[in-house]
Amino acid sequence: MKKNWEIKLGSLLCAALLFLFADISLAAEGELGFFGGISEGDTLPKIMEEYVPVKKEAKKTYQYKEMIFFGAKPIEMTGTITVTMNTDKIASSEAGSYTEEYQINAKNEAAAASIDRRVRLSTSFRKQESPYSFQVIKDSKLLNWVETIKVGDKTLTLDPSATTFSKSTAEDITPGVNYFTTDVSYVATYLDGDKKPYYATMNGKITGFKQPWAKLESQVLELNIDSPTGFHRDVQIKPRLEANRSIYYEQSDPYQISFSGTYNQRLERKATLTYEIRNDEPGLTAKEKANSILFMPANPIEKLLIPKNLEFLSGHWAEEDIKQLYSLGVYTEIPHSGMQYEAMSRGEYVKALCLAMNVDISKYKNPKKNAPKIFGDVGPEHPLYPYIMAAYDVRMVDGTGENFSVDKPITRQEAFTIYVRVIGLERLGVMTALQTPFRDDAQIAPWAKREIMAGYKIGVILGDSDGNVKPTQWFTKAEAAAVINRLINYLRSEIGTAY
Repeated sequence: MKKNWEIKLGSLLCAALLFLFADISLAAEGELGFFGGISEGDTLPKIMEEYVPVKKEAKKTYQYKEMIFFGAKPIEMTGTITVTMNTDKIASSEAGSYTEEYQINAKNEAAAASIDRRVRLSTSFRKQESPYSFQVIKDSKLLNWVETIKVGDKTLTLDPSATTFSKSTAEDITPGVNYFTTDVSYVATYLDGDKKPYYATMNGKITGFKQPWAKLESQVLELNIDSPTGFHRDVQIKPRLEANRSIYYEQSDPYQISFSGTYNQRLERKATLTYEIRNDEPGLTAKEKANSILFMPANPIEKLLIPKNLEFLSGHWAEEDIKQLYSLGVYTEIPHSGMQYEAMSRGEYVKALCLAMNVDISKYKNPKKNAPKIFGDVGPEHPLYPYIMAAYDVRMVDGTGENFSVDKPITRQEAFTIYVRVIGLERLGVMTALQTPFRDDAQIAPWAKREIMAGYKIGVILGDSDGNVKPTQWFTKAEAAAVINRLINYLRSEIGTAY
């Protein structure tokens, strides 16, 4: 029955595909460039921007640092990188192209060194639907590259006729996290004042992700410089940019105020560059052969909602989890004594995850009577309709037959399955023995084992003190708050340690 129901909805899924791709370009690399430098990058958006949108800019300028290796010693350069990229076509087309441009101006006055670089690329893309995610494949070709490097009395000018560039990217757009991997390579030929060539060959791998709680771009670049003059240098360069949202509690002072404290959000970001010269150069010190540079801009702070009328939670083990979710706007029901012990419904859980992962519900916010109806028990008149429909669009949820069972209490295995699907790491749970490490493994439904195993491996699904996961037990609102906060903490900090 379910299969036939989904076939009827083919046209709706096509519309959902375009809806999901509306913001996917944000996952891609680009804020660092591809030339061995680092920039301050962008912070993650404030929650306020969900209510007061900030205009998206196609052209952005960042503070920038880069090491150059053409001189006798490595030189740290400081300046700006301007990135121009209009990816609007990705949201509205199944395939197409757009232009990327990177302009870098940097210098080191003490070393009488400077870089003036401008690179323009034409990037083609195509989109592909896959189970529980969508993919974007991108391929970039060089349109124009103009560059001049000065080091002391030496001037190197790029020879475009002897320069090649290649970049190819695959993005996997899962319900909550956009992952990407990029291969980049180029051979740049520079001519000095006597027309003697310097060949710079770069091969690199770029990986990263973007999601509401953090973003990361990690590059590993292998640079080889050769010249008929006898100059030779092999360098490994590792630029890295990461940004995340941290939350901390601030007690009220003075005491005579209407609330006991507030949660604040700090938008943190950091860029680091480490390098190592791998060939033997006796003239360099250990610090010159291997070193690092750092960008750590000021961190904006944002006040969150005041968690009020929650005094009944005092001393409860999930007090802080529930308060934090109210402050973030993830829990929205009117607080009432005893709610922490109530069962969480399937619909309420999905709504909370949509709010935690900033899933766009605008498409379904003011539905008409004849609006699309995927599930028989969640029509346009249902208060949870926007969240269930948006979650279905991004492949976060399936139904139960033709219904969603929106008011039915959610079981732990159902909650964990959705939970892992949000972060797109189901593949980590593939098992040869089809058995999880939990003592009550026999009670876990076959359709939930992969996701529960994946969650166990990354440390977000834990058993109780007896080693049981209690798969068929209902989730209380307190347990759901703890699990959602664990997801937020994983996405905020832990996921990045693997990159």
